[in-house]
Amino acid sequence: MIEINWQRDYHGEFTCPRCSYLPLKLKGNYRGSKKLFCSQCRNTIISSVQLSSRSRYLESRMKDEYIDWERDYHGEFICPECDAPGISARGIRKKSGKRHFGCPTCKKKQEESCEISIIKIEDPLNPGVNWYTNHRIGGFICPKCQAEDIYLTGIRFGKKRFQCKSCKHRQLDSLILSNVNVSHYSDNTSSAIKSFDWKDEQWDLRTINPNFDDRDRGIHLANFANIHPVWFKVEVKKYVKHLCKTGRSLSTIQQDLSTLRRFSRYLVRENISSFDEINRSLILDYLVREQKVNKLKLSGLRKLFTIGTTKGWFDIDQDIIRDADYPKQYQSNPDPISDQVREQVEQNLHLLPDPIARMWLIGYFSAMRPSELALLKRDCLVREGQHWKLIWHRKKTDDYHEIPISRTVAKVVQDQQEYIQNLWGDKWDYLFCHYHNLSKTDVSQPQLEPVTKVLPIHANHPLSVGIRTLITVLDIRDENGLLAKFQSKLLRSTRLTELFAQGHDLAVVSAWAGHKQFATTATHYTEVSCNLIEKETGHIQKALVNSNGHRILYESFPKSFWETPISHKLELTQTHVNTPIYGYCGLPLNQDCHKSRACYTCECFVATIEKLPQYINTLNELRAKLIKAMSVGQEVLVEQFGRQAEQLDKIIASLQQGAA
Repeated sequence: MIEINWQRDYHGEFTCPRCSYLPLKLKGNYRGSKKLFCSQCRNTIISSVQLSSRSRYLESRMKDEYIDWERDYHGEFICPECDAPGISARGIRKKSGKRHFGCPTCKKKQEESCEISIIKIEDPLNPGVNWYTNHRIGGFICPKCQAEDIYLTGIRFGKKRFQCKSCKHRQLDSLILSNVNVSHYSDNTSSAIKSFDWKDEQWDLRTINPNFDDRDRGIHLANFANIHPVWFKVEVKKYVKHLCKTGRSLSTIQQDLSTLRRFSRYLVRENISSFDEINRSLILDYLVREQKVNKLKLSGLRKLFTIGTTKGWFDIDQDIIRDADYPKQYQSNPDPISDQVREQVEQNLHLLPDPIARMWLIGYFSAMRPSELALLKRDCLVREGQHWKLIWHRKKTDDYHEIPISRTVAKVVQDQQEYIQNLWGDKWDYLFCHYHNLSKTDVSQPQLEPVTKVLPIHANHPLSVGIRTLITVLDIRDENGLLAKFQSKLLRSTRLTELFAQGHDLAVVSAWAGHKQFATTATHYTEVSCNLIEKETGHIQKALVNSNGHRILYESFPKSFWETPISHKLELTQTHVNTPIYGYCGLPLNQDCHKSRACYTCECFVATIEKLPQYINTLNELRAKLIKAMSVGQEVLVEQFGRQAEQLDKIIASLQQGAA
């Protein structure tokens, strides 16, 4: 046992447990323990254990669960205060439980801001070689942004996984030739269709399902190997084949397969041997054990039970899954791109490569779904006389949709057609293609490489990457000062909201979107802006009454009443018989009026608060005319003036009440 020479070996490594001040000063001994003094809080601290050796202290101080800091740490960390390399590792603070570090240059003390999870992993292919996770590896350069900022994140399936902290790009040390990465790194757009065999554990759904396209290449294989027990797998295969025959999309089939695969694991754990043991209690127990229950998990099971019972494959109570079992669905409002962000993006589209800029222009103007833009054919542009239109197939509704377009948009389409023609001639049928080497830091995308693949579903969509890079580089922010966000699917709701805000009727907006129900457009794709609310609030709050003095709802007027109110305005001067008319006519402009200046007695007459003084003067004049007509026995005029005076009295009373 080596005794500690405190005067020689102690250099202020201890921290005050009360105020976390560093360092503590030596103050002598007390009953075999060391006594130390804190000059910050003026307290004396006695060591809780007898520190009899320097080696034992260092061993407990510099080791934790994963790292031997004294052996493995060689000053790789940089001081955040002065940027000097080589800050030294010290002990762990009792108060925070985090290791702290000292900078030999600026003498500042730093504490780790988060848990530094550095774990040693042995290389599975090279015995004796160790890797450390979340530790910058010198000499490794990111293939995307060329930054020497590569970290190991882990080893899986024998492959080391790295990530660049600068651009967040993930990379393997080498590639396994699977269907996914062969599709990603190859220009081949088609693969051989495997013949159908009921006994196979993997089906190529394209052999039995005609409803597939080039975007389904990564999801065309249905795997039944992990579905157990055998009796359940047989019924699942029947169900999948039925979905294929009815033309369900491959993505829907894969979602249902995922749900049934999860339920099959539950059946194995519970030792369920047949459909006769599946009842309401079992389903409730399954839902309780699931950490998260959503609509997709329940609908896949429910469809299997319904179709299987209908087809006679098995017999299960149709009430086994009820509507009340589904979690409550919260219908969120449409979230289009704000005008401020959209205008900034459109002003800087010229910075992007032309093909990506054209994706925005065509996708936004037409309000296409991302899948429709990806599968847009080169022959989508049609000319009829002096007019142009776009025609494309919609897989979701299995129909063709067309919209009229301007000559400017038609020119954009023609430029893209010429671009594809110059690349591959007639070998590529689509208007757009995918790209490799997309940069997330350079807007001009200098290493862009076109490939004969349709636009993907995942986040590496060229339009999404291009616009997000533009937003990041130009620091485009929304009305709240936050960095703008973008997804390609937002173009559709943004365009439809813009059409609605411009004053187009909902029926026109719905037709442009190709919706069968107006409610779909109104609920999911059109957001009511603050400006529109303010405009309509002015209509709602405006005091309008009819000839009977009753309030009028602004929705009851024709659209032209609010767009061009001057066309409905009434300003008729009086004659010796006729009464002056002030106000508005609520009839549609194309409808004839048969009242002939008897406006105050017409239910379509609209009185406004601004004309209240004129109404009072007119009422007084009518009463004077009424008295004069009665004195000379003009009964027709007496009746006419009397009815007008009565109606004006109601109008004035209602307007005065509203003003009060």
